[in-house]
Amino acid sequence: MGFKVVNVFALPEADFGDELLDPFGVTLVKGMWMTEEEIIAQAQDADAVIGVVSIQPFNRRLLAALSRCRVIAGIGIGYDRTDLEAATEMGIAVTNVPDYCLDEVSGRAITFMLALGHRLVQIDRAVRERRIVFTVDKKALDEIAYPMFRMRDQTLGVVGFGKIGTVTALKARGLGMHVIAYDPYVLRPVMESRGVTPVDFDTLLRESDFVTIHTPLTSETRNMFGYEQFKKMKRTAYFINTARGGCVDQEGLIRALREGLITGAGIDVTVDEPIAPDNELLTMTNVMLTGHSAWYSVTSEADLYRRPMTQVVQALRGELPAYTVNTEVKTKWMTRWGKKA
Repeated sequence: MGFKVVNVFALPEADFGDELLDPFGVTLVKGMWMTEEEIIAQAQDADAVIGVVSIQPFNRRLLAALSRCRVIAGIGIGYDRTDLEAATEMGIAVTNVPDYCLDEVSGRAITFMLALGHRLVQIDRAVRERRIVFTVDKKALDEIAYPMFRMRDQTLGVVGFGKIGTVTALKARGLGMHVIAYDPYVLRPVMESRGVTPVDFDTLLRESDFVTIHTPLTSETRNMFGYEQFKKMKRTAYFINTARGGCVDQEGLIRALREGLITGAGIDVTVDEPIAPDNELLTMTNVMLTGHSAWYSVTSEADLYRRPMTQVVQALRGELPAYTVNTEVKTKWMTRWGKKA
């Protein structure tokens, strides 16, 4: 019996690298199925499934129905809605694209930082409204942009020192900034080798002029930023989130902004996406919103859709996929699916 691969998030305009399956004589099924029932109906006899594991519900019930599945190849970095424990029990490798959009997301975090720190939105609006009409109008600038500081005199606090957090820190170091970081899973020498000072979470909140978050959404990181955390930050500080909306208590953020506990925020991701039209963040002039677009570029889009197929190919060859996130599955997976000598 030949292999069956099901792509449950097959955008018609995207190149998923289907030709990589040609040597395997695979039956390929493609469509857009979002519910448990739809995915089960299409993929219950699949050897491999491609989907967005941070959006589509790959829970225990769904995974149990995939009787032949050896890999769920995730589109993107996150895997918020996938039950990794259940997948491991069932001998299913779950993969992501860990090195996808590193430059794009870190670049967006730095862009937020520069735009917020230099009050570009406020100044742009003032110029358009003719409130600034002369380049040395210090009084107008004081009213619109005060206080503004040199970037090399500022401290960036990075929460989550994985791939994107590391690249963001290195870019900030290139601007001459002092960079501190908090990540309980990264050794101090690793951070120090990048010119970054490791600190505890409270110290980071207290000392940072900008705080940028680069963690996955887990039980540990859900709502890790709330009103109490914003109270500990400088009143001149900015908060940047290009990670996951669920890492932030949104009401706590709105309250902190409303009360002036922090000066502003750059938000790419929100709890509800798309953001609700009555969300108060939309009315705040000290908040920049970019609608979960930080990943986007011509290059990153190609990586996003083609990379999962390389993981499928490895699995069909009897090789544990290189980007497996539930690494505990290795022994069970190799016993069941591994290439035989």
